[in-house]
Amino acid sequence: MQRMERLSEALFSEFFGTFFLVLTVGFNVLQQAALAPVAIGSILMVMIFSTGSVSGAHFNPAVTVGVLASGRGQINPIDACFYVVAQIIGGLTAGAVYWWVLGATFTLAPGAAYGWIDALVCEILFTAALVFVVLNVATTSEDANNQYFGLAIGFTVMSSAFAIGGISGCSLNPAVTCGIMFTHLFHTGAGLTYFGLYLCGPLIGALVAVGLFRVVRGAEYQKGMPF
Repeated sequence: MQRMERLSEALFSEFFGTFFLVLTVGFNVLQQAALAPVAIGSILMVMIFSTGSVSGAHFNPAVTVGVLASGRGQINPIDACFYVVAQIIGGLTAGAVYWWVLGATFTLAPGAAYGWIDALVCEILFTAALVFVVLNVATTSEDANNQYFGLAIGFTVMSSAFAIGGISGCSLNPAVTCGIMFTHLFHTGAGLTYFGLYLCGPLIGALVAVGLFRVVRGAEYQKGMPF
């Protein structure tokens, strides 16, 4: 599998896209914006449309893991590692910026009426939905060059945030998890209680999505299918 020719451009794309995603999450949550899910889904959508042709616009280690695990040659394993690093740095930088601007931080934890199992199940299921959508609309030969991929992905995140925001906080993204939780740790010295949940849940969800994708898109794996 060949390495990406313009990796530096792709990494800057992943950094900036993840940065603005986490920044939007932070500002909306800390200001208790009523339509936070709409804002978050919208910024993700426009960033995907802006840089999808540069890096694939993952902005999420779970998406990168899903694309890599799908086994269709979309990304080299070494490049995937660089993607994850760029995404996490973008998330941490965004956390530092909203902390500096607002003077406040927050962490991720299950909602008051829910336990860690409830939150974990939600993170797995809705990350699976997100990565499944990404794999179907942005990586398949059957849907190549479509004009709706960013809209589909953005709406998936928006719908997920409305559905499970009160249960798990709706991270679905280890870069979001790192940006939010480590910023809170630097600010308060605490906040990593559920770090494992919000790191592992989305990654498990990504692998579930890959399994579903292989079932639904078996034609993409047939010999002679153009990739």
